[in-house]
Amino acid sequence: MKNNILQLDISRQPTDSTCGPTSLHAVYQYFNENISLEKVIDSIEYLEEGGTLAVMLGIDALKRGFKAEIVTFNLKIFDPSWFQDDNINLVGKLKEQLKYKKAPKFKQASLAYIQFLENGGTITYKTLNKDLLYSYLIQDIPILTGLSATYLYNEKREYGDPILYDDIKGQPSGHFVVLSGINYENKSVQVADPLHGNPFDSQLYSVNIDHLICAILLGVITYDANLLIINK
Repeated sequence: MKNNILQLDISRQPTDSTCGPTSLHAVYQYFNENISLEKVIDSIEYLEEGGTLAVMLGIDALKRGFKAEIVTFNLKIFDPSWFQDDNINLVGKLKEQLKYKKAPKFKQASLAYIQFLENGGTITYKTLNKDLLYSYLIQDIPILTGLSATYLYNEKREYGDPILYDDIKGQPSGHFVVLSGINYENKSVQVADPLHGNPFDSQLYSVNIDHLICAILLGVITYDANLLIINK
């Protein structure tokens, strides 16, 4: 398999909670969608506690005429059995589930997934490995992903606003980045990161594929654990 590196630029996220829209803006720019970062930030739905979810980014992309697929690994929201039937009514399952699970964040996330599906988005359930990442990147399609920043960076957990790092008081933190290339020879993925001053000391760096996959799956702790595939 050949290596493939996309030409994708990413801006600095202006606040701690805008990594999602900043990553989405980078994908829009890659596809020559001329919209300012400020407008993207203003157009996104946010969680009541702050931050956003990939599905909320996907809704914005659908409204702008893009195709959007979410590859989910989030078992908090989705049951694996739902994807064993090609004719399953995911909207119906999500609505039925809300009769029994009523936590505010769970409800807001579920309603966003329902809106995403009703607006034409696709949700799939696949095995996360290097071949899956390669299958998109080799088509010159960047991958926006929600993951565990705590694991990606191997940093202390965090708390507070502004953020403080503390191995005792802290909680795992979620983050959004864009995967913009893959190198099969050294088993690495190129990451475009909106966080300036991250531990890699660059907004464009390479990460071992296995480490990245673990970071994505551990994103389930913060309702992430997904790939958002946006394409024309």
